[in-house]
Amino acid sequence: MAFYSLANLVDLYDGFSAAHKVNGRPLLLIQDRGEVFLIENRCPHMDAPLASGRISEGAIVCRAHGIGFDLRSGRARGALSDMLDCLRFFPVVYEGNKVGVEL
Repeated sequence: MAFYSLANLVDLYDGFSAAHKVNGRPLLLIQDRGEVFLIENRCPHMDAPLASGRISEGAIVCRAHGIGFDLRSGRARGALSDMLDCLRFFPVVYEGNKVGVEL
């Protein structure tokens, strides 16, 4: 596995969001409430990119359909929560002053 740097730690802040493509995988690096998350940049509902979504109250809300996905559990919020797949998470790796992923 190789480490791929996605951001400098000093650049992260709550509300941070940055899309990346690593080995052909669309990824989205997010910081919310002091936690860093790395998810697939794809809405489980209709495959829309989540990079244009907004981060609100511990969730990322897809702009295409307004569905919020919890950043801690990955589950959709609201009436559709039992019908939709969860967000796909990737382990966040810290190396020196960088945050990234190993693939």
